[in-house]
Amino acid sequence: MTVAVRVSATVTGHRRAGVREHGLELELPSGPVSARQLIEASVTAEVAAYQARVEEASLVRVLTGKSLREDLALGAVRLGGPRDEDPGKATPAEVSGVEVTRAVQTALLAFGDGLFKVFVGDDELTEDADVEVADGAALLFLRLVPLAGG
Repeated sequence: MTVAVRVSATVTGHRRAGVREHGLELELPSGPVSARQLIEASVTAEVAAYQARVEEASLVRVLTGKSLREDLALGAVRLGGPRDEDPGKATPAEVSGVEVTRAVQTALLAFGDGLFKVFVGDDELTEDADVEVADGAALLFLRLVPLAGG
């Protein structure tokens, strides 16, 4: 079953970064899900979204006068591709080779090691508890940063 959620990610102690929120569609089994299933689905969806952005960036786009002015206002206009700037630099398609299985394993290991917490709404998700995730649910991935000297 596909569930549309709002995902936020933040890092403790970084006020400047703030909380970034975006929509994401997760493939989850119906009924309550475990932390492992939720993390696997989230990482898989994020990798797919990343690869789609990389693919889109590698397409040749025609800039209209209006879009050029909008991009100039944002300060992000690039002419040509990465190879035009530096012949030795990899193209976005070459960099996009993120392995989903490895990314999921890394995320699960980090969760197991306590490097980040997962919240569904106001409830913290633990390794041994299942939670129901409904359409529109808010997920928060909170990365923990150790205190210096302590």
